[in-house]
Amino acid sequence: MQRSPPAKIQKYSSNPDLPESGEGDDDFVSFRRRRLPEDDNTKRMMDYVEKKLSAELDSWKSQLDVVIADSIKNSIDSILDKEIKNITSTINNSLKTFGDKLDNIEKSLSYAMERQDSIDSRLKQVESRLSSSDDISSQVTQLQDKIDSMEQQARLYNIEIANLPERRDENLLAIVEKIGAVIKHPINKSDIVSAHRVPHFDKKCTRPKNIIVKFSTKILRDNFMAASRANRGLKSDQLCMPGTVCSVYVNEHLTAKNKQLFRLCREEAKKCSFKFVWVSRGTVLVRQSESSPIFAIRCEQDLKKIKA
Repeated sequence: MQRSPPAKIQKYSSNPDLPESGEGDDDFVSFRRRRLPEDDNTKRMMDYVEKKLSAELDSWKSQLDVVIADSIKNSIDSILDKEIKNITSTINNSLKTFGDKLDNIEKSLSYAMERQDSIDSRLKQVESRLSSSDDISSQVTQLQDKIDSMEQQARLYNIEIANLPERRDENLLAIVEKIGAVIKHPINKSDIVSAHRVPHFDKKCTRPKNIIVKFSTKILRDNFMAASRANRGLKSDQLCMPGTVCSVYVNEHLTAKNKQLFRLCREEAKKCSFKFVWVSRGTVLVRQSESSPIFAIRCEQDLKKIKA
């Protein structure tokens, strides 16, 4: 078993100037104290270096902050510029579209105003013509009265038989002949041009349809009417009509306007105690008593003639 060689013992050279133990301690202490100023310089140097490095670091940090801030600012400015350009472009397009719509609206309004001006001008022309002419309402009334008079003239050959019961197999010519026999004014079929029933003006009316009879001459019609007035109280059983007995009326054939006027005249005469209301040759006549004068009622305004 080998053993490791003994450690080499370092030999130091002896210093003949060093004192022996216990001798010269004062000189040794003063030697160590002389080295202390060198340590203070080193510390001051380190402090200086640290301050210098700290100042440099602060300077670099400040520069870096400025660079970062400038970079961020430039990036933000670039983004904002791009967004502002996009927003500006969008706004400009919207404004252009809005402007086009406003132009169209202005054109439409201008056209509408022109149309309104044209209509106003035409209305003024019409009003001018109306104001320069006679009363249009009066003229229309006169024309209506004239037309109604002509229609009534066309009915001068006719009589109207009311409230005569209807039958499916009825012979109207034979019925007219029978009425003539009852009122003691015989009539021949050759004296009758036509005979037919007509619907009521009021669709809700449940009475039998009236019979319109047209005679060949006005004299025959007038004589037939005179005989019927002289023999009032004609009943359906006198004409051999089956069923419930009812009154049958023979009247002049009036226009719708004259029928309405005749009805209003009867109502007004009843209120004012007028005894007589009748129709002669298409004209409504009224009389308060046998000795009173006769008034002709040709329009509703004439109803004022009927006074209590």
